[in-house]
Amino acid sequence: MPFFKKAVSERQPKGLSFLFFTELWERFGFYTLQTIVILYMSSDLDISYETSYLLYGAFSSLIYLSPVLGGYIADRFISLRMSILLGALLLLVGYVMVALSSLPLFLVGLSVIVVGNGLFKPNIPAMLGGLYKEQDPRRDGGYTLLYMGINVGAFLPYLFADKFVEAVGWHMGFLLAAVSMLLGMIIFILGRPSLPDKKPKFLFKAKSKLLFGITFCLGILVAIAVVNLLLKFPAKTDDNLVVASAFIMGLVIFFLLKQKNPERKKMLAALILIVVSVGFWAVYNQTYTTLLSFAETNMESSWLGFTFSSSASQYFNPFFIIFLSPILSKLWIHLDERNLNPSTPLKFTLGALFMALGFFLLAIGVRFFGNAGLCSPGWLIGSFFLQTIGELLLTPVGLAMISELSPPNLVGMMMGVWFLTQFAAYAIGGGLARVANVVDVSAIQSLGIYSHAFFIYGGMSLILAIASFLLIPYLKGLIGYSKEV
Repeated sequence: MPFFKKAVSERQPKGLSFLFFTELWERFGFYTLQTIVILYMSSDLDISYETSYLLYGAFSSLIYLSPVLGGYIADRFISLRMSILLGALLLLVGYVMVALSSLPLFLVGLSVIVVGNGLFKPNIPAMLGGLYKEQDPRRDGGYTLLYMGINVGAFLPYLFADKFVEAVGWHMGFLLAAVSMLLGMIIFILGRPSLPDKKPKFLFKAKSKLLFGITFCLGILVAIAVVNLLLKFPAKTDDNLVVASAFIMGLVIFFLLKQKNPERKKMLAALILIVVSVGFWAVYNQTYTTLLSFAETNMESSWLGFTFSSSASQYFNPFFIIFLSPILSKLWIHLDERNLNPSTPLKFTLGALFMALGFFLLAIGVRFFGNAGLCSPGWLIGSFFLQTIGELLLTPVGLAMISELSPPNLVGMMMGVWFLTQFAAYAIGGGLARVANVVDVSAIQSLGIYSHAFFIYGGMSLILAIASFLLIPYLKGLIGYSKEV
């Protein structure tokens, strides 16, 4: 990726390259697993499709919950660096275990992956924040490039993973995930001299490193056992997750009240912006439900001489992320040099506004330019383009915001809270998808239903943008901005 190397070498700290490729290969491994695991359960382990989806749902729920605990452990006990290495090792072991044709070992492997994910996922972006000083104009651009790496790693398995396992077998697919994680570990280890690491503030002082190490390892084993138990009762996992999430939110409020100003104000601003992000992601997640269904039932199969399938519509967003990320990364720096760099709250507002524009564009195209129940793919592509701009204005900027506004000893945990709230957004987004219910209707009728739904999604995004805009003065006061617009 020469454009990425050029962007980093010109402006960004050297450590970003190592974190970029570590995250890329970790995501490649995880999404390789995600692409094939349900079919593996139903075909190789003889689990029914219903149970497979239920088990995968429980696994996904725990994947979103674990970063909060993993971030807290890194902040308070073992440091970001050690947490990332241990998490990567557990992920590698977990991928190998799920490759074994044994249901008990498969469940243990998934449990190891959940715990490893918790230790790894929040702490790469938390570590990236340590490469920048406060209000460093490169910070948003650095996180935008890291976000590009995440999406490259997540996108590649969808291109070939299913065909790969058809050719060489399920087990090689999981071993491919393990090899990719091993590659990520090697890159991270090579980059250690360029990466920051901060000693955690221990909640208690162990009498010896050996005693602490034994206690910590036992804690990891207990965590794996608890996750394994939850996976054996997947129907109950959502209820358990609600209880755990409520407890975590209470804990976050407790830590908020313990902070002194200005840390308390900044942490409060971060939490408010996290709530805004939940609204954004709830609408954005129609990509995987409503928009995919629309592409399947009402999108024409060709445009400008190119053929498009409904599944191809899922490639538009990652393509635009990869294309736009280096551009926006440089744009923030150039704007800052001219004192025109938008503040984080304003970027959130613009992100919601672009989401609204994307859905309004699609609604207009469907309403006024649909023909015989079909609509040109160009309208969907244009919508994805605007939505992706909105995503890049909010998501990587949100990660950068967490790294800058969180108390120094809670950055990892707050990154975990950011990921946990995305799970809430997915749940809300599932409810919003019901607005576009097109069961047992004709293509012409469904076109009208989709147009109505897209106007609703656009209106919700516009309301979110207005609310976010009205909050800007208050949020800037909490954060203490001095020069950003």
